[in-house]
Amino acid sequence: MKNNILFYIIVLLFSLNVLSQQMPDVSLFGENQAYYNPGFVGNQEVLSANFFFRAKWIGVDGAPVTEVFLAHAPMRDPAVAMGILLEHDAMGILGYTGVYLNYAYRVKIGTNRISFGLKGGITSGSQDYITLRDNVPDPLFSDNNQTFFVPNFGIGISFSGKYYWAGISVPRLFGFESRASDTYRMVHDFWRYEYFFTGGGRFYAGTDLTFEPSALFVYNSRYNKVDKVRLSLMAMGIYKGAYKAGLGLRLHDAIIMAVGYQLNRQFSLAYSYDLNIGLLSKYSSGSHEININYKFGYKVNASNPRGF
Repeated sequence: MKNNILFYIIVLLFSLNVLSQQMPDVSLFGENQAYYNPGFVGNQEVLSANFFFRAKWIGVDGAPVTEVFLAHAPMRDPAVAMGILLEHDAMGILGYTGVYLNYAYRVKIGTNRISFGLKGGITSGSQDYITLRDNVPDPLFSDNNQTFFVPNFGIGISFSGKYYWAGISVPRLFGFESRASDTYRMVHDFWRYEYFFTGGGRFYAGTDLTFEPSALFVYNSRYNKVDKVRLSLMAMGIYKGAYKAGLGLRLHDAIIMAVGYQLNRQFSLAYSYDLNIGLLSKYSSGSHEININYKFGYKVNASNPRGF
């Protein structure tokens, strides 16, 4: 009970950080490029639907849970791609649901492509003080839940070729903050921006083995020297285009272990487990993430169904 009370208090103290521009960490970020960067929308060259579920800090009551559904495809004009993003995040008494439309304009440069992406939508957020009241008997916590709706937008640029991909993005241009009237308003502050730099490649080691390293670097100037930078590294090995296994590291936070299976050219599954190495390693048994991807068809009979 004591740990639960402390956790809820910490959530309250940092609620403005959680309900602002900060995006949740994703271990299988190489499978979810368009989640962080709308410039990757349409990069599978077919209608692609992706769902992932992430449960963080198992063993801690009220720990973060993230659910995301993303569908995107190139349009009749191959220079244009569009998609939809649905996401839900919950942490303690805090939670929000977002609905976004994604748009990308894509330019071919020889065998490479540069893509400019935009996204816009609405976020619905809530704070459930009733749940907190049962754990922390303080009149500060009202019996009334607070719910709000605010718009948000994001931008990104991606670069891709046959053997590499890279991107720069700001997934959320706006934050939101509470007012004295118990309402929320959209705010813009360059110092709250989170900048995402992603990249990866593909290397063939014979006919049966493929090596795919990737990296995710996040910079937020608002936080202190420790928190302003987040770095994730991942190395996946793929055997015969179907069996996947990999190891990764999120700096100062977790060791990542991942496996996956490509059932056929259209359907694939992936799972990752984060072993905490930071401050929460004494209280949590780790984090779990599941990713499901389905491609509805192919314009070309690609030798590798993944593609960038």
